[in-house]
Amino acid sequence: MFDKEKRELEKSRYIYNFLSISEEKADLAILEGIKRVKSRKKKKHLPIKMLLTASILIITFISSVNVSDTVADYVSNIPGIDKIIGLVRYDKGLLAAVENNYIQKIDATDEHDGIKVTLDSIIHDEKNLIFFYKYQADNEELKISPENIKLLNNKGEPFPDEVLGQLKTGNKDSLLEIRYRLTDREPLPKDLILSFQFSKNWDHQEGVWNIPFTLDEEKFAAKKVLELNKTVEIEGQEITFKKVTLYPSLTAVDVLYNLQNSKQIFGINDLQLEDEKGQIWKSNHLEPIKVNKNEETIYLESNYFTNPKELHLRFNSIRALDKDEIWVTIDPINQKILKAPKDGKLSKVETRSDELYIQLEAKPYYFNKQLFMYAEDMQGNIIGKNKPFGAGWSPGDDHITYKVPYSSEEAGTGPVKLELIDYPTTIQKEVKLKIK
Repeated sequence: MFDKEKRELEKSRYIYNFLSISEEKADLAILEGIKRVKSRKKKKHLPIKMLLTASILIITFISSVNVSDTVADYVSNIPGIDKIIGLVRYDKGLLAAVENNYIQKIDATDEHDGIKVTLDSIIHDEKNLIFFYKYQADNEELKISPENIKLLNNKGEPFPDEVLGQLKTGNKDSLLEIRYRLTDREPLPKDLILSFQFSKNWDHQEGVWNIPFTLDEEKFAAKKVLELNKTVEIEGQEITFKKVTLYPSLTAVDVLYNLQNSKQIFGINDLQLEDEKGQIWKSNHLEPIKVNKNEETIYLESNYFTNPKELHLRFNSIRALDKDEIWVTIDPINQKILKAPKDGKLSKVETRSDELYIQLEAKPYYFNKQLFMYAEDMQGNIIGKNKPFGAGWSPGDDHITYKVPYSSEEAGTGPVKLELIDYPTTIQKEVKLKIK
């Protein structure tokens, strides 16, 4: 439920932000119109008058707006590109990458055991390798789902921990996305394999679907680094913006929180880039990467393909808590919170089936961070290591329930403590920092 509500909220924000950009709005409206006319042509009994009317409307619209040559060329020359634009249209950076021909068409398939998977195209830079693919089954009644997706070298060996994660969106028969977020490393080899396994009706299939492909060096652009080392102060708390790195797929902002701060800063709210025209680039949904407690990299949409005269970093608040409040102490036996932040948002705790259920008074729509990982005994020994933890809520709730592994055998009979890794206390301040 966390992910679903987050997607809906962020989707609304992106739609509002996106519609304020007239050129992008015009291009997408044209693409959508062309797509609709194409689908109408497939309906044999659709009156010609309706098709003609739609065509006239599209032509009239095209003649009244400034259409980018790239969009026009792509629609006319590359089949199916409108589907990719439809998939990335809420990410200005990826949309700009496609419009600037920074996408490699692959169109390769692997088919056996009644399942066909097609790698349509890719976007590749030093930080991401993004795949657009689709799959289908001969038997349309089967429930099939991709799983165990891997990136391999040409010898069939998987890449180790350089791949941090993947994101899959969409449904069967539609175009889907997988995003591999790459760590700093030497360039990927040119020859690679995208490997799939599938489940049928929730049963794992033994087969492997492999699609070899070769990276096109002409579809690769080097990063741009803007060194900053600029510090801002908010209620005595210092934040240093070390550098901003622009990739075609995203913007990475390296941030350092002063070790001498009296508060633990958990994150920056609504960080964004803004140019001199007021155009903005916001979060691109990738979670920040924590280097340590006081240093992180925050990801935004990319403005790699723009060349603004001025560029600023802006935000309106931070999440921070006094350092003497970041450890929570709980009595699992008597189900009591012994020590917690003084704002009282951690309201109650229950012990159920080797788990602690800890309730936070906060609106799920506005705070969707994980509070805890693992509990520790008073000697610092981790309880329930490697067991799952998480959070959830029901529709209409004004609180979030966090689930933390708790084994009474490991913990003994005494209290346990949990370190807060985030918390919904904010310090409001409008900050605008010039970076170009």
